[in-house]
Amino acid sequence: MKNWRRVFKNRWSIETKISSKTDLSSFLWTTRCSKTKSRISCGTPDVLYQSPLNLYFYRTMEERSLPYGILSDKYGLHMSDEIRDWYDVHPSALSDADKKRLGRKIQSKLKARGFQGIVFYNNSPLRSVPYLEILSFAELPVIFTTRLPPGNSGTAKQYAN
Repeated sequence: MKNWRRVFKNRWSIETKISSKTDLSSFLWTTRCSKTKSRISCGTPDVLYQSPLNLYFYRTMEERSLPYGILSDKYGLHMSDEIRDWYDVHPSALSDADKKRLGRKIQSKLKARGFQGIVFYNNSPLRSVPYLEILSFAELPVIFTTRLPPGNSGTAKQYAN
């Protein structure tokens, strides 16, 4: 996807740069669910979603002591402390109504937990599109990044793409 930063901003109002003025303490770090899941019947995200991207994400979040959740094609947002049932839903199976419903679930859950917005990490802008569509319905600030926070850092400037 050429000029994906401009597309994300114009189509969904999603930022692709983290301003040094952004208070990231009020943002929840997220990434996408994955087709690669454990065969266990239920669990927290780190037990269910097992792709290399997810494993790297969990390790980084735990090393940095950052709260996180996984954008789920079934649950909207699967928080790190929630146990959820195993499922197999592909984002291509979601209708616009499904995406809107999931976006509203995300909004409700974030507000209930005191978050003001989301940082969405994915290594592929193209594979992010269905999740960005869902996030647009959450009607909260969203920042897309292809980088996870470096260790021992305290400034938003260091997270920029």
